[in-house]
Amino acid sequence: MKVSLNLYSACLKLFFIGLTFISVACNKKPKKLCDISENITYTKDIAPLIEVKCFKCHDVENYKTKASRNKIYDYSSLKKMAESGFLIGSLTHQQGYIPMPYRANKKIDTCSIALIASWISTGMKE
Repeated sequence: MKVSLNLYSACLKLFFIGLTFISVACNKKPKKLCDISENITYTKDIAPLIEVKCFKCHDVENYKTKASRNKIYDYSSLKKMAESGFLIGSLTHQQGYIPMPYRANKKIDTCSIALIASWISTGMKE
């Protein structure tokens, strides 16, 4: 009887430890979803993002030497890159495109890519 009571006690402890573990694992905060407005414009949303994420190589001063002459520092140039598919292809590291940021071996954050993709799919408003 002693053995079975000890076994019962051990199983009960294991059950509560497992229950605690599952409870903690299930109560993690969900990942934050991207907050993307419906009215995305180049001036309000995209230009500041491109400036922060891409101007190290693609600004007015550096693009000729660092960015293979790919201008993306103004609306018309970025729109042209977006229409060709090069912008999203590069940002998402699709095969056949030069992955950007170049030599960083990682993509820009998912929400920034989603914002740019949404801007493209909604007509690339200035």
